[in-house]
Amino acid sequence: MTKQLVLKQGALAVLLAFSGADYALAQQAASPAPTTVYVTGSNLKRTAKESTNVVQVLTAQDIKNTGAQSVQELMKTIPAVGSDNNFDVTDGGFSRGASTVSLRNLSSTSTLVLLNGRRVVIGAYADPNDGNSSLYDLNSIPVSALERVEILKEGASAIYGSDAVAGVINFITKTNYQGVEVSARAGANDDGKFGRQGINLVVGKGDLATDGYNIFATLDVAHRDRTRRDEARDIEWDTYQTLNNRYATPFGSTISASPVFYKETKPGSKNFGVTQATRDTNMRITLNCDPSQQITGTPATGLPSTSVFMNRKFCNFDLLQYLEAQSAGKDTNLMSRGEIRINDNWSAFAEVAFSRSERTYTGTTGPRTLGQTQTTNFTQVGIADPFQAILEIGHPDNPFPNARASVGYRFENLPAGNNNTNDYLRALAGVRGSAMGWDIESALLWNEARRKDTSLGQLYLPTLRKLNTGTTLAQLAADPTLSRDVTSKNSSSFTQIDLRANREFGPELPGGKMAVALGGEYRKEKMDLNPDELLATGNILGLSNTVLHGQRDVKSFYTEFRAPVLKTLELSAAGRIDKFEKLETSRVPQFGIKWTPVEQFAVRGAYSRGFRAPALNQVTPGGAQFFLRNLFDPKRCEVDEKTAKPNAFPTDCQKSAAGTGGFNPDLKPEKSKSYTLGLILAPLSNVGITIDYFRIRKEGEVILGTASEALKHEDRNPDSIVRDTNPANFVTDANGNPIPGTGPLLMVKEPWLNQGAKDIKGIDFDATITNKLDSWGSLLTKFSGTYTHSYKIAQHPGDIEHNVVGKDPGLWDWNLSNNTRVPRFKGYLSTTWRFADVHSINASIQYVGPISLMRQYDADTTYAAPFCHYGAKKPTDAAPNRDPNVPLYEAYFPKCQINSWTTVGLGYTYTGIQNLTLSVNIKNLFDEKAPYVPNSGLDSTSFYPLGGYSEQLHSNQGRYFNLNATYRF
Repeated sequence: MTKQLVLKQGALAVLLAFSGADYALAQQAASPAPTTVYVTGSNLKRTAKESTNVVQVLTAQDIKNTGAQSVQELMKTIPAVGSDNNFDVTDGGFSRGASTVSLRNLSSTSTLVLLNGRRVVIGAYADPNDGNSSLYDLNSIPVSALERVEILKEGASAIYGSDAVAGVINFITKTNYQGVEVSARAGANDDGKFGRQGINLVVGKGDLATDGYNIFATLDVAHRDRTRRDEARDIEWDTYQTLNNRYATPFGSTISASPVFYKETKPGSKNFGVTQATRDTNMRITLNCDPSQQITGTPATGLPSTSVFMNRKFCNFDLLQYLEAQSAGKDTNLMSRGEIRINDNWSAFAEVAFSRSERTYTGTTGPRTLGQTQTTNFTQVGIADPFQAILEIGHPDNPFPNARASVGYRFENLPAGNNNTNDYLRALAGVRGSAMGWDIESALLWNEARRKDTSLGQLYLPTLRKLNTGTTLAQLAADPTLSRDVTSKNSSSFTQIDLRANREFGPELPGGKMAVALGGEYRKEKMDLNPDELLATGNILGLSNTVLHGQRDVKSFYTEFRAPVLKTLELSAAGRIDKFEKLETSRVPQFGIKWTPVEQFAVRGAYSRGFRAPALNQVTPGGAQFFLRNLFDPKRCEVDEKTAKPNAFPTDCQKSAAGTGGFNPDLKPEKSKSYTLGLILAPLSNVGITIDYFRIRKEGEVILGTASEALKHEDRNPDSIVRDTNPANFVTDANGNPIPGTGPLLMVKEPWLNQGAKDIKGIDFDATITNKLDSWGSLLTKFSGTYTHSYKIAQHPGDIEHNVVGKDPGLWDWNLSNNTRVPRFKGYLSTTWRFADVHSINASIQYVGPISLMRQYDADTTYAAPFCHYGAKKPTDAAPNRDPNVPLYEAYFPKCQINSWTTVGLGYTYTGIQNLTLSVNIKNLFDEKAPYVPNSGLDSTSFYPLGGYSEQLHSNQGRYFNLNATYRF
């Protein structure tokens, strides 16, 4: 009968697992007695039995079971984590070298990252992309040092201040550790690619309770191998080649070391545009490369039908050898923590940490090439004289005897790529204890990020300009002064002192005593971004600057209150005041309630307001310069967005230009409202379940104004647009007269603005089930899932907010530029079976829902019949701009969607050898390919997509093996 009962309970537990539950709750339900602890989301001590906040806890064993070798990998297993994160697997542009996390798809700037309960410094970046103004770099946290991770999945600005709009992730390191432990790990997929290796040393001495002290340190060193993009075959490879015709030909680029010359269309115009109709007379292709590099342009090469290289032989430059699926990297993390008891009431503690992440990115495109049009050059305060390769009549390389020429040319002999190093230093010292009935803690924290970013082989303009005065291309390529390595050195830091205290007080209420917490912080933030001197002075071709020197003070005061007014009813409240220098004061409250009519059932709810202060790089002069592509210039192109006006160029309809983010001292903090309502269930002694409804609305989001808006309203704000002032390049009227102010576009200034909103609603499910299987050991099952009911975006105030959950936002509503894809459901199920004391088997299932690629809206226009954005154009299409580059898409994908993705993991751990632990983990056991995504991340310079899959939702690594051995002395 006993065995039969156990089996029945086990079956019920599996069913309950799919209904959801809270990790921490199940552990609490199994606890014989409550203990007093601090839980993320509160400054008050609470019994471990309680769970008033929506907190998911990952234990050290949970972390190990995922097989994650980095914190970045670990975060991808959390259903509440969004798809709008930054990854440093390949060159991420402005954010290269940084890994971030976003809760609720509200951007990484709205997710506060803590280390042992205190915030970490933002990276030394000024990324102008929306949602990237504050980058909390996860590479600074070693996964091997973690004791647990607590994920607060609700707004918490009233407790933690700015950036906690979507929630908080608190990484907690080992404490009170004794002994010495050495471990080694290695991983690769079943093709031997995406290799990662690492070693870890952990040392701890002393027991705080008996010895009066403890000191702990961990050193982790990791390495990852470079994997070429064409070696990443765990995508829908066959489908990809058939539909996109990518990787099927050797074509990489028409720009190589074999020059292509273009004739000036009108003397003095600097217009070297060529069409298929004029290419016979206005274009000369050099074929001095090895015959193996010579190819003929056809649709099979991926060239557009309008290309001037169509049906022409040219020298191909192979880009595949440089394109990466995983860049090479090294990580070093040293972290130590110690605490010593001063007397029975007081102790002192300290933390010291250093981390370094080094990334080597290969690259070939960009400023090492010359083209037909002007290249914008930057100084640290604006733009320098542009450069355009113009070979005068009689120039040794000019093949046209009666006209000037420009040239498409690549300096293949120059080094290329980028080296990025991020160093993080952290030092903390503090005291904690009790006095006069108060539990008190105070600490001084200093945290700094230092970034060194080197771009290799950049063209030095004083040498390059010799081309236009008679120096040949061959002479330039051989000139040792032609290129320079350009290094920027950046830093970001803060120094903080805090004081917090809490106590119980007042008369005994039916549920216990009331409790109150008080606290204050003072923090000085600094950011210093310094470009290379040659770049700052405008002597490097086409490379943008990132320049900023700013600092500010932040002062905060907060309080928290809890009242167990009945044995079954608890009320809580919190409030915080933050004053960021030169910004308006932010005041945010939080209210909570928990009702427990019976021990097995409770209801909880919370309401809070939140805020996110604009980042230093948004309110300080300076910031990042960048390039803009595919701009429609209304002053030089007709309203059909295809036809150039008289004396304009066809490229003006898809123009490339410089851009810059203009600082805005009038910015206001973003504001949010957060609501949660949940059930806590413990129907059996071994089962814990939570179901929580959530809603977060963020308004006044700080994002860049768009270039299209600036161009549309140029007459209203002429200072936002910079144009070529040469009258020879002005658009002409019907009589052929130049129209002032219509020169080619050079730069668009996009100031930061408070605009738009995001609103997300859904339900979190979490569950934990423990089963004792007698002689068969024990079974621990955990489940976490997020069902998103609604995700709405308004880019500008007054925009209609359409629900884009389960859709590609920029397609579903053509008015949106946001590409954050939010699956309707994500889930992670894990079961661990321990038996015979020395064996442990873990199995997991991870599910990511599908994403539709249909189009339904364009702002306030609703299409009568939604249509697929990809595939052959149809007369029934509600808009004429369907993407036809994948004409067979609907034949292969009639649902017009990125398919769902389900992967299975399997792990085994053996501890039967004294002091030695051996484990193996297999991610994606059945080698499920990453679902196909048409034109995903198309590289405009090479026609090679960045993998044909969604990096944010899926993985291109396939079946992946991790091996780990740990020896404890």
